[in-house]
Amino acid sequence: MRNAMFKPVLLLLVAVSLVLAGCSSGAGDRDAGNSSTQKSGTAAAESGAIQHLRIGVQSFPSHLDSTSVSNASIQVIYNLYDTLIMRDPYSEEVRFLPGLALSWEQIDELTWEFRLRPDVIFHDGTIMTAEDVAYSMNRIIQRLDASYANLHSTFLANFEKFEVIDDLTVRAHTIKPEPLIENLLSDPNTGITSKAHIEKVGLDAARQHPITTGPYKVKEFVPDDRIVLERNDDFWGEKAPFETVTYYLIPEISSRVTAIANNEVDMVTNIPPDMEELLAQEEGVDLVGVRWPLYHVYVLNMNNPALDDPKIRQALDYAIDREALVQSLWNGKGEAATSLQFPEYGEPLYMPDIQNIGYDLEKAKRLIAESDYNGEEIEIYNTTNYYTYADLAAQAVIEMWKEIGVNGKLVQVDKMPETYDEVEMRTWSNPLYYNDPMGVMDLHWTDKMWPYTGGMFAPSQEFLDQLEIARYSMDLEKRVAAYRKLLELGREETPYILLYKPYEAYAMRNGLQWQVGKNYRPYTLLLRAGEVSFK
Repeated sequence: MRNAMFKPVLLLLVAVSLVLAGCSSGAGDRDAGNSSTQKSGTAAAESGAIQHLRIGVQSFPSHLDSTSVSNASIQVIYNLYDTLIMRDPYSEEVRFLPGLALSWEQIDELTWEFRLRPDVIFHDGTIMTAEDVAYSMNRIIQRLDASYANLHSTFLANFEKFEVIDDLTVRAHTIKPEPLIENLLSDPNTGITSKAHIEKVGLDAARQHPITTGPYKVKEFVPDDRIVLERNDDFWGEKAPFETVTYYLIPEISSRVTAIANNEVDMVTNIPPDMEELLAQEEGVDLVGVRWPLYHVYVLNMNNPALDDPKIRQALDYAIDREALVQSLWNGKGEAATSLQFPEYGEPLYMPDIQNIGYDLEKAKRLIAESDYNGEEIEIYNTTNYYTYADLAAQAVIEMWKEIGVNGKLVQVDKMPETYDEVEMRTWSNPLYYNDPMGVMDLHWTDKMWPYTGGMFAPSQEFLDQLEIARYSMDLEKRVAAYRKLLELGREETPYILLYKPYEAYAMRNGLQWQVGKNYRPYTLLLRAGEVSFK
């Protein structure tokens, strides 16, 4: 399968998008008649007062609790929640900064003490204390709600408890020595919330309207429509640059393009290269592009009879021409996967000599011939309008599989099934949450995460043993050796198929000054003071 086979598909998509752009009203119809919220940040800047930033996004979170770990939620919760530790978003090497904790120190091998910032005010006017910090963490550690399991596994699995020492002091007790504590407690998903508010209104209500300490607070949340934030004038740090920020859900790429072109919004997200080229010709629009430290991934159900033979899984992997996908879908601006790692780790944790993922059609044919594949249809489940161009990629991959005699089918769903017993394969992404190998491996491929608990991921004991060393060893050389072995085992066992790092752009009205941060996970939308402004 070569690039020429995919170009007609993308040209057709562009043509359809242009037609839709001519007839779609985007976000404008929703705001018609509400002139107070129509005033754009650009216009406000010209009048000397920045009022309202309007953003069109591809997907929405289901709730606004910091416990929501997703590409959609991170666009909002970073601006709502403060963490004990923060990161400089733009430093070349990760630099950790005081957040709600002014200082932190290790007391012994398993204990860390945090001295909290005094007089921090929640959005409801109450004062934050160590009780709120401990509650925010302990509710996850104790998994007081079933939905907390994902966040617990992601960031807090090694914490035994947070202990209140006094109003401004809290201690974190870990189960094992923790080499990554600053990375974990600076992630927005470990944001601090009001204990009294959740206990008063209940978790469901608090998720829709959380009370936090961040620079913005929730004014309105209409699921699948809009999220309105307003400036928190009692914020402990430098005040937010906008009085209000409104996120509009605009799932279709063409509608987002229309919205920014027609000045219905000030910024739109998730613009692929072909649409970026169209917008580059639009007067009054600036673009900021990024090749994300993130892989689009297929999770393979190792327990499903259709894929329980590793030779089938390996054949499916080797049959994919990733360079063709990158050229056709991402205009050469993405990057084909060669191994599950990122240069952002830095030396010695990044090992560029390992490139064990690639296109080998003859090997794929040999493997499928040696396997127990009998012509079964292998389905790829994909969530509609979540991963940019995931549907087109899957259609192209299915064509590639035909070359080795494998039948594939794309199944588009609004929501993934509750259980994965009948699912052979599904789309996913593996973003780098922090600049360490465990920022991708521990966040996705452990026996605590949903691919395993959901019954799709069935790693060998050797894989789990090496993961334990790579995650918790305090010896850097041992961590490096273990991660190297994990990459080798990932190739042998093939629980995942990595496709590419996608390239996407943010489109903005002229005058909006903004850039992608380096040290927070992909899709973090930085809207705090010093992170965005108008020229």
